[in-house]
Amino acid sequence: MTEKNTSPLEKEKLLQPVREDLSSLYSNTLQGKPIHSLISSSTSPQNIQLDAITRAGTIESDGVIITIDETAIQDISSQTFKALIIFLTKATAQLPRGNAITAEAIQRGRIVRISLQEYMEDCGVKDIKNAREQLNDAIRALYYVSLEWDETGYEKPEGKSRAVKVTKHHRMRITDHTITPSEKNPVKRGVAEVRLSFDMAEYLSNSYIMPYHRNLLRINTKLHPYSIPLGWKLCALHNMNYGKEKRANETTVQTLLRAAKGIPRYETIADTGQIYNRIIKPFDRDLYALVEAEVLSCYWYYDDMGIRIDRKQIGGLSYTDFSQLNLHYELSGYPDQTPRLEERSKKISAAIGRAKARKKKKEQEESGEE
Repeated sequence: MTEKNTSPLEKEKLLQPVREDLSSLYSNTLQGKPIHSLISSSTSPQNIQLDAITRAGTIESDGVIITIDETAIQDISSQTFKALIIFLTKATAQLPRGNAITAEAIQRGRIVRISLQEYMEDCGVKDIKNAREQLNDAIRALYYVSLEWDETGYEKPEGKSRAVKVTKHHRMRITDHTITPSEKNPVKRGVAEVRLSFDMAEYLSNSYIMPYHRNLLRINTKLHPYSIPLGWKLCALHNMNYGKEKRANETTVQTLLRAAKGIPRYETIADTGQIYNRIIKPFDRDLYALVEAEVLSCYWYYDDMGIRIDRKQIGGLSYTDFSQLNLHYELSGYPDQTPRLEERSKKISAAIGRAKARKKKKEQEESGEE
C-alpha cells in the first residue's frame, strides 16, 4: 500500500501495538467503592455544587465526595466513564496483586497506554476525528477529578495474629499525569498515555476484580445516557452474588434507580405530572438498550407475589408501585466463576480452621492442659 493511498485511519493503525484477543465477551477490571460511585454519579452541570471561591464542583454519590475542577465540569460525561473503564481494564492486567505488591510494581503498573484504534473498537466509534476528540476530552477531564470517601476493611496489626476492623478515610486523584509540556492534547501519534495516581493504583491493587460485558462500552450514551450506570451496576451485583442461586440474577428497581443518579429524583418532579416520561420511560428504555446491545439476554419485572409485569404495563403504574417492583436479569454469556468461588471457599475454610485452632489453644491454656 503506497503512502498516497493510505487513509488517515490506516496510518493510525500502523502505529498501534498488537491488540489482545478480542474473542471474549467480557473483560476484567479492578473496581471498588469510589469507582462504582463515580460511574453512577450524575455529572450534569445542574447537579454539581460550585464552590464560590475555588469554583470547583462537588457531587455526593453513595458516600463518595467527587470534586471536579471548574476546567473540566463541562467535559465529564458517560463517555468519560467509558474511557475510565478502558483505562482500569488495562491497569488490571498490569498492576500487582497479593504478595507481588511493591512500590516499584505499582509504579510500573500505573502507567496505562491506550491507542486510538483500541478506543474506537471498544466504544464502537467509526469517525477517527470524533474518537480523538472524545478521548482527549475524557483524559483531560479525568485529570481534574478527585475522590474522597470512608471505607471499612480488615487489617492485621503488626505483631498480632488476627485482623481487626478498621475504617480509613481516602482522598485521592484518579490520574496525576496526562498532558505533555509541548501540546495540550494527550493523544499523540494515535496513542495516549495515562498515569493513574500512585494512591489510586495502590488502592486498585488491593481491590476485587469484576467482569463486565464489553458491549456495554458500545452503547450510544447520547441516546441512552443511563445505560452505562445501569449495566455497570448489574455486572457488579451479579459478580458480588455469583453462586448465591437466585440473588445473582435478582435486584430491585429501587436499587437501579439509585445507581443511575442522572434520572430525576421523584421528590424533585413529583408535582410536574411527568413521572412516566422523565423517570419510568427513560429507565426502561436504557435498560432495554442493554438487551439490544446483547449485554443482557433478558430481563423482566415482577411484584412481591412473584407475578411478572410486562414492560407495556409499567406505563400505568404510579411511581411508588413501579419503584417497589423487583427485576430479574440475565447477563449474556457470563464467564464461569467457579475457580474464583473455589479459591474464596478455600480462604474462608482456612480462616475458620485458624480461628478454631486459636480457640482450642486458648481453652487448653486456660484449663492448664499441655
